[in-house]
Amino acid sequence: MRATRKTKPVKGVVSCSNAQPSSAEEPHGIGIVEFFRGTKLLITGATGFLAKVLVEKILRTMPDVDKIFVLIRAKNEAAAMERLQHEKHGKSYQAFMLTKLVPVVGNLCESNLGMDADSVDVIANQVDVIVNSAANTTFDERYDVALNMNTRGPCRMMSFARKCTKLKLFLHVSTAYVNGERQGQIMEMPFRMGDCIARERINTSGTPQRSIPVLDVEGEMKWAVDLEETSQDNEVAQKFKKLGMNR
Repeated sequence: MRATRKTKPVKGVVSCSNAQPSSAEEPHGIGIVEFFRGTKLLITGATGFLAKVLVEKILRTMPDVDKIFVLIRAKNEAAAMERLQHEKHGKSYQAFMLTKLVPVVGNLCESNLGMDADSVDVIANQVDVIVNSAANTTFDERYDVALNMNTRGPCRMMSFARKCTKLKLFLHVSTAYVNGERQGQIMEMPFRMGDCIARERINTSGTPQRSIPVLDVEGEMKWAVDLEETSQDNEVAQKFKKLGMNR
């Protein structure tokens, strides 16, 4: 006769004094739908791979959101609306979404996210949630271009978030290559200032640890500025492209 193993219920295994009831016990789940009801969101990168799905998911499962400001790089508001319709829903774009989605011309590589003064004022005084999913995911991008978008961009985003008087949540989606060359199940772990993911390669490549510098973000940005200022115009693109591959 096959032996049966008794298992403990999850509630008996996981203990947390502040734990909320599971969706099996609470019909409204953990409160996400209720949290988003009536909220105004600012989402960047919404024409990209991940945030496009997020916007669709929010509108499909939480139609009671008030509105979603979508930051889009475009020449003007009309071009932003055209890009939003074309890249997100094509011919199936529905009138319902027009009542929820508000295209905003902007660029994370510029001050105030590239928005005009009126847009800055409206969003800063209305938005409840910011989701930053904009990034340059070109693996061999020029170093200065990637640094400006993926490092300075989130800094500009957080500077803008400080102006938002009603902000309840700021969510930053990291770039596509943060896990390096790890394989299998990847557990989340905290990083300290100065940590560099390149150090993980020494276990497989035999590279001496002393040859991998401590990561200094401020130093990296200053280095990029100095390199641009000390290089000839016809050398800048090539030098930064090579630097991007090496870093």
